Amino acid sequence: MLTQNVLFLLRMKKLLAISLALIYLAIASGVVVNVHYCMGEVASVALGHSESDRCENCGMDNDGCCNDEVTVVKLQDSHSYVSIQADFPKAEVLFEKFPHADDFGSTASHTHLAPKAHAPPGRTHLPLHVQYCVFRI
Repeated sequence: MLTQNVLFLLRMKKLLAISLALIYLAIASGVVVNVHYCMGEVASVALGHSESDRCENCGMDNDGCCNDEVTVVKLQDSHSYVSIQADFPKAEVLFEKFPHADDFGSTASHTHLAPKAHAPPGRTHLPLHVQYCVFRI
């Protein structure tokens, strides 16, 4: 019982999706609606336009009291494309001059130069299982 209800709902969902897609396709493509006026009143409304010289209701020529009003119903795309033009200043590359050894004076006067690299510490003499605290019993 429950599975039949679920299957019914799924079919209805598919049917709704297909019908909405067809409605959107019709509106996006465009639909011609023909409204026929006979003696000042609406006589018929039909999809599409047919060329005929005589009125189907009264049999008179369309030049007299009968007339057709043809309307195209179509979704209008109101999208406007925006183009952004930005003027960025050109990037200037600034090179710093590296000081010459003459500017520092004598390097012999410095007893210890600290390294500027941030490398990992040197190798320890501990075994790896002790270093990473992996002890198996």
